[in-house]
Amino acid sequence: MSTQRVAGFLLVSAAALAGCGSDTPPASPPPTSSPAPVSSPATVSSSSPAPVSSSGVAHPDGPLVAAQGTDLKSCRDGDCEVIVKPKDKIAFEARLRVTYFAVDAVTADGVTISAALTSGARASFSGRSGSSNGIAYTVTAVKDGKAVLKLTPAT
Repeated sequence: MSTQRVAGFLLVSAAALAGCGSDTPPASPPPTSSPAPVSSPATVSSSSPAPVSSSGVAHPDGPLVAAQGTDLKSCRDGDCEVIVKPKDKIAFEARLRVTYFAVDAVTADGVTISAALTSGARASFSGRSGSSNGIAYTVTAVKDGKAVLKLTPAT
């Protein structure tokens, strides 16, 4: 046999062997560690929020808290948060077109307010929120016949 034939035979044989093999991918090695245990979320203990009535008014266990406390004079510009009770009267600057709000009643769901307008007219409204001319109000909490009243200039 000639050297060329032997070399050709070896070359063809090597090519044929190189194409042989399995179509199956090699098996994955077994895991080396076990998965981390699943833990439940951490529980954070805190005081529970104040109960809320169906109208959205909170009924806190502790004392009522307002940014300006009971300083009704801080509301003259129509922007304050105060604690009010029946018979309280809040006076406003004339530019707000409301002379005053008088708190007539505090209920579990809000307040009843009478408003004297600069035009001489009067208005009355009840509930958690409302507005009259240049003033909007929202009751955020009530307790023991008092309410936290947040006033803002109406837009």
